Amino acid sequence: MKKITLILFIIFPIINIIAQNKDIYGSVYYKFALNKNEITKRNNAKKNVKDMYKGLYEFIADVKFKLEFVNKKSIFSVKDELDNGLKPKGASIASKLISNGSYYCDLNEDIQLRKVDGEILVETQPSNIKWILTQETKKINNYLCYKAISSVTNKNSTGVYTFEIIAWYTPEISVASGPKQFVGLPGLVLELKDTHYTFFATEIVLFPKEKPIIKPFKGKIITEEKYQERIREMMGGFIKR
Repeated sequence: MKKITLILFIIFPIINIIAQNKDIYGSVYYKFALNKNEITKRNNAKKNVKDMYKGLYEFIADVKFKLEFVNKKSIFSVKDELDNGLKPKGASIASKLISNGSYYCDLNEDIQLRKVDGEILVETQPSNIKWILTQETKKINNYLCYKAISSVTNKNSTGVYTFEIIAWYTPEISVASGPKQFVGLPGLVLELKDTHYTFFATEIVLFPKEKPIIKPFKGKIITEEKYQERIREMMGGFIKR
């Protein structure tokens, strides 16, 4: 009984704060770590490949990612270079290597834009992500989180690979935002196990003095299929050289 009372005591102030605000807005800061399967794979790689990865990750080891959200709109990207202590090159490497770009999402319009290669915007639909909700729970930063499972399939020159995606979301913050393209859950995602990396929240800022401004990226919009076609053409040209 005491445990239930304590949980209610923690949750009710958060619910009251959200209820008093017409808009739900804030920021989440994430760090990242390699998944265990990736660590094993890279440990078994050739020495020159291991040395290359080691150099890259030492360069961006302290990078943080930032999720800004206002109701059903959000932007996920590398935290500002100056705040990260990164040079622009380091931020660019982190964006390409870890998150595969920056993400704008509008759940009302069912649109997501991933910014890659300068002004190229890859358009997808968040509703295409299918989640299995479970009753498994754990605490993250004092928030009660629930486990959700999805999957993604990636295709490249070596084959087709399917990865399990695991998200831990908290209904205590009732926005459906999360890292990268993984949105649409009944609560804010505080931890995400992606294909190769795990993103975990280190700081959550609700209702800051200045509300985040969430605007769509500007650039040339193409489909995911067209983007993958561009990648195949580029890789084909590279191999021919």
